[in-house]
Amino acid sequence: MILLLDAGNSRLKWALLRHGHFERGGVFEHSGEAIKELASAAWAELDIPESVWVANVGGEPLRRALNSWVRRHWKLTPEYVVADAELFGIHNAYAEPARLGVDRWLALLAARELFKGPMCIVDCGTALTIDALGLDNRHLGGLIIPGLQLMRDALVGRAESIREQMQVASHEQVRLLGADTGSAVVGGTLYAQVAVIDRVLADLRAELGAGLRCVLTGGDAPGLLPLLATRAHYEADLVLLGLARIARSRTTETVRPVEAEVSTPAEIIAPAAENPL
Repeated sequence: MILLLDAGNSRLKWALLRHGHFERGGVFEHSGEAIKELASAAWAELDIPESVWVANVGGEPLRRALNSWVRRHWKLTPEYVVADAELFGIHNAYAEPARLGVDRWLALLAARELFKGPMCIVDCGTALTIDALGLDNRHLGGLIIPGLQLMRDALVGRAESIREQMQVASHEQVRLLGADTGSAVVGGTLYAQVAVIDRVLADLRAELGAGLRCVLTGGDAPGLLPLLATRAHYEADLVLLGLARIARSRTTETVRPVEAEVSTPAEIIAPAAENPL
């Protein structure tokens, strides 16, 4: 059994490779070093894994905390993955490959295993990241945009009147236009995210052709997916699936074809929305 960890800025997701099968695990919110109790609650009942593979974008404090927990409980040293110049025929666009966020790299690896053709991979997390992958398996580069909560935090943090009104505002279902400050902020930030995704997809289709596929992942993806003006596929565990691809290539574990893992309701193909909000 192999434990797979997707350690993000605010959440840690995990899964297992057990007897050749990818098994979804769970997710918990974290605050850097303070993960001892959270990790114990999530993994205390697991058998001792053969190895622990980590995609960490949460920083050095989180890395130290994970190392400490894994060594104390299982006497193992986690394997940390970084982006390569080339892997599985996929070529990294960065001149310094390791500087590409490992979550973005793993999403590219997983998306290519799932789908053929040119793709746009959108990770809707703390940051909104957009990456393009050409038909020839070349990563064409990407964009990094503040995520939904970062956008809202920026407004609240810099505008006293908005902060006060957000605390008492109604946060019912957002309509086309907000009737109070809270819903106006929520709706405005949703529009910003949806607009940038739709515009980038339109520009990429002009460059790469109408067959461009969009794949969404990340915690905010389910809320954004039905608002997009284009069809998109949603895969909640894209980063973990990419990590699994690397882990099984470097260990004795094998896993059944990944496409079987996205035939569940977790994969959503969203039609274009008639009314974006």
